[in-house]
Amino acid sequence: MIPLQECAHEREVLDLVIAERWPDRCDPDVVAHAAECEICRDVVAVAMEMREDEARVEADIVAASPSHPSVVPDATLVWWRSQLRAHEDAARQAARPIAMVQGIGIGFGLVAVFSVTRFAWPWITSYASGARAGASEMVARSVASSGAAIEAMPLWLMLSIVAAVIAAPIAVYAALGRE
Repeated sequence: MIPLQECAHEREVLDLVIAERWPDRCDPDVVAHAAECEICRDVVAVAMEMREDEARVEADIVAASPSHPSVVPDATLVWWRSQLRAHEDAARQAARPIAMVQGIGIGFGLVAVFSVTRFAWPWITSYASGARAGASEMVARSVASSGAAIEAMPLWLMLSIVAAVIAAPIAVYAALGRE
């Protein structure tokens, strides 16, 4: 096994290359040492090659997308975004069964409404015709003094008014009840 050789100036030479101060803006004694020391020469050669390679990669990225400069986001921003995405994914996954049960409930509700309406239709029509006759008689009495003749209100119009009177408070509750 070959023993590892170390140099006391190795870290200093590497820091100068990383800081892009090599060889112009550094101590001439360190440059002279690196020229003589085999370990420091290797450190300079490898670090300079890595710096040039990094510059080539950045140039390729910029050339590939000139409108978007290659800026690496801060690690905290990347972490925060990943946490936010994970939270949103978990919320979507938790909401899926709830949405499915709501859909099933709405389907059963519609079936129940249609079933009740089908069996109660004779009673609904008789009640509506009686209500229509009563309303027409009341209106006829109230305007009889003016001599205007009011025809009977159509059944569909009567049912629409009743449905609107019932649905309006429910719609207001649904719109304002959830905060």
